Amino acid sequence: METRFATYNIEFIETSFSNEHWNFSKTVIVRAYVENKIIAKNTYGYLEVEAVYQKIKKGESINLDSCYVKNFSSIELNKALNSDGNSFIELENFSAQNSFFDCTLGSDFSKLKFKGGVNFSNSIFSHGNLSFVKSVFYDGPINFKNVEFGNGEINFQYADFGNNNVSFYKSIFYGGLVSFVNATFKNGDVNFSSINFNNSKVKFHFAKFGEGDINFQKTKFGDQTFDCRRVEFGSGKLDFRRATFGDGFVTFDESELKSGKINFKLARFGSNDISFKQVDFSNSELIFENVSFGTGHALFNVSKIKKISFKGSRIDVYLDLRVDTCDTIDLSDTILRDIIDIQPVKEKVAIKVFYLQGMRNLGKFIIDWRKNNVKDLIKSQPDTTLREKAEQFNILKENFHLNGQYEDEDESYIQFKRFEQRADVKDAMELGGKKLVLLPYYVFRWIVFDKMGLYATNPLRVLFSMILIYIMFSLTYMVLPYFNLGTIINSVGATDGLNYLQTSFYHSAITFLTIGYGDYYPTGFSRALSVVEGWMGLFLMSYFTVAFVRKILR
Repeated sequence: METRFATYNIEFIETSFSNEHWNFSKTVIVRAYVENKIIAKNTYGYLEVEAVYQKIKKGESINLDSCYVKNFSSIELNKALNSDGNSFIELENFSAQNSFFDCTLGSDFSKLKFKGGVNFSNSIFSHGNLSFVKSVFYDGPINFKNVEFGNGEINFQYADFGNNNVSFYKSIFYGGLVSFVNATFKNGDVNFSSINFNNSKVKFHFAKFGEGDINFQKTKFGDQTFDCRRVEFGSGKLDFRRATFGDGFVTFDESELKSGKINFKLARFGSNDISFKQVDFSNSELIFENVSFGTGHALFNVSKIKKISFKGSRIDVYLDLRVDTCDTIDLSDTILRDIIDIQPVKEKVAIKVFYLQGMRNLGKFIIDWRKNNVKDLIKSQPDTTLREKAEQFNILKENFHLNGQYEDEDESYIQFKRFEQRADVKDAMELGGKKLVLLPYYVFRWIVFDKMGLYATNPLRVLFSMILIYIMFSLTYMVLPYFNLGTIINSVGATDGLNYLQTSFYHSAITFLTIGYGDYYPTGFSRALSVVEGWMGLFLMSYFTVAFVRKILR
């Protein structure tokens, strides 16, 4: 990402300049250039920094609106106040709107107490470092809207923003480092929306937030690290909607959000990794809806998250979802072109609900039917239809087939057909009319395809069904003579001495296996029964052959 630095041409004019707070003996004209083209021209009143120190010494309100101030330094301020530098200096009602802070090496506002609010809106800090280290803000809003920060180190480490609302809305950073490490934001709202960080490295490492909302909407991050490791995000909402991340590493590792939501909807990521390892969002939601993940990895392993939603996103990256605990993972309507890893290595991945409806799977799932308890993940969805559940099992079936996980493929195929059958029955019951005629067909499918053979996935189940049906027909032949409905007769005068029980089982076996020796033949109702048994035997032997060969060939 290209960064276009502004350079400044400063011209001093011996012309008076005044505003409602100051009368200046000199005027300063500042022209801003980008690539040798002028982009802005502003006029300020020239103010000696010593005059500012004297106002602070007198305890007066500080208004630097439309002022040009050079080399403001809390160290020099301490000298002017004869302070040892160990105690904080209070600044009353500090305002510096539309001002220009110039420096030789840097501007220093560290270890100052801003009382009654701070307003730097529309101001410019020229090139050089800027420090608000250990500064304290209280009793009023903190306004850095539309501020241009130079290309040095912008440092708010250990700053205490209190319970105030804080705004950096539409500010621009050209610094090599923007640091809020160990900064404290309590219960006020914090607004970092529409900021352009250019190629600054942005750090919030160990920062603490309270109950207020945190807004990074439409913010542009450069190709450097965005570091939110071990941040305590409190209980407000964290909003990154439409934010654009460059090719830098993005990390929230070991961070905590007590409750609320982190929203990355419509965000765009670059070519580096996005890491949420070991975060504790146990009572919070993490939303990545309609997000473009770029080409890095997205890592969530060993994390505790209430809900993760990737709905409608395009996933072209390796997505590590081996979380520690997660109530819900939503991958519905996504386009998968890489790998999603949910399979645990040692410990069980504790996921309660898993959504896949509408997914276009052009990549690969790494998931285990039993270790991940996939059946319950889909069945426990409270807000999807039977047909949508069937669709998700079908997606998993195709994935398991491509992965060579044939046992898992069979399990998912069975669930796919079962939910499809239940959906068909439900539709017939709700639509009524001609649809009800299909109910016997659905019963037939349920008994024959499901219960007797698990949809040709279990040859032993088919073999057991064959033996059971053979015994049922044999016993039926045996009891029919007692009701004068038919019998089994020897046609060749055989002297093998079979009793009628043996005859019934023998005739049933010859008929079921479609051998047809003809030494025994049925009469009466036994004839119709033999026809049915012969058809059932032919069908079940074919069913067994299909199931057996399917298993062997894989």
